[in-house]
Amino acid sequence: MQSINNQTLKIISSIILVQGGILLFWFFTSDNFFTLLGFSTLANVSFLAWCTAALVVALYVWGAASVSTVREHMFKLNKLKYMALLGAVVSGFFEELVFRKLLMDYLQEQGFGNFIQVIVSGLAFGLAHLVWGGKALSAAINATFYTFFLGAGLALVYIISDRNLALCIVAHTIVTGLIEPGLIKSALLDKLGYFKERT
Repeated sequence: MQSINNQTLKIISSIILVQGGILLFWFFTSDNFFTLLGFSTLANVSFLAWCTAALVVALYVWGAASVSTVREHMFKLNKLKYMALLGAVVSGFFEELVFRKLLMDYLQEQGFGNFIQVIVSGLAFGLAHLVWGGKALSAAINATFYTFFLGAGLALVYIISDRNLALCIVAHTIVTGLIEPGLIKSALLDKLGYFKERT
């Protein structure tokens, strides 16, 4: 089990280094980095947007909790969890900037409507998580399928909140903070079957 924990730690550390490095680059090269994030206008976000974000978080975490390793690590505070929480913050910022802010705003500028933006954002987010299938095709399909719905849900939150990225970042960070490192360990242990846990 120590080997799996070390592998999980290395994966989380790699995510933090890569995504964190890109975030730092954006921070130092962008004139309006903090404005893009939307935290200054978070208080103006509608109650409906907050409710939608809460629903997306609750449904996704509930679904992920069907995996035993996710349940085991959801509230276990240890070295892995602390690193996963840091990873959750980094991923929350990085992935929401890429898959919601940059991608969806680009699609809007190209004249695509909200529905297409939600679907494309969800698909791109799902496909980016194909990497979870390192050991098995079933894990890749599982991760892609479920993260499509998370990505589409967060895209919907982005639209309902009048494109406030901060709410998406908060929701994404909570989801990742709760389900990791359990989900990574499940993939490494080859427990992710086709839409259910492999026993």
